[in-house]
Amino acid sequence: MKGWQFNKQEGALFPDEIVLSAFCTVEPKRMDSTLPFYYDESIFRFTNKHGETFYFKISPSYHEFEINIKGVDGELVYYQLLRTVSKVEILEDRRDHAELLIVLAEDRKRTVTSIELTVRPRFRVLVKEHEI
Repeated sequence: MKGWQFNKQEGALFPDEIVLSAFCTVEPKRMDSTLPFYYDESIFRFTNKHGETFYFKISPSYHEFEINIKGVDGELVYYQLLRTVSKVEILEDRRDHAELLIVLAEDRKRTVTSIELTVRPRFRVLVKEHEI
């Protein structure tokens, strides 16, 4: 890729269940726990200290990641259904700050999209397009 590259080229394309559970501070609800995590659909629901509620539905083998965030009042703040996820990487996971990188490069010829999603201390999202 010419103008932009992943932070890490090697390694897993999705964090495993244990790493995501630690990041989200909850264990996922699995559709079929007899399947390996990569082939299953998993739902993570959690709340940060500001009362923002997060819902992540992850299907690694299908390259899908659904994001649903509600504010303290229960109103929808952000929603996105991603179906071309190439990589999910945890950029930072501390008690006071947690950030996730989602890269969309599947079926792309001109650009790669990156989404930096902060869940702690408050919700923030940065969406960027990068030339390939």
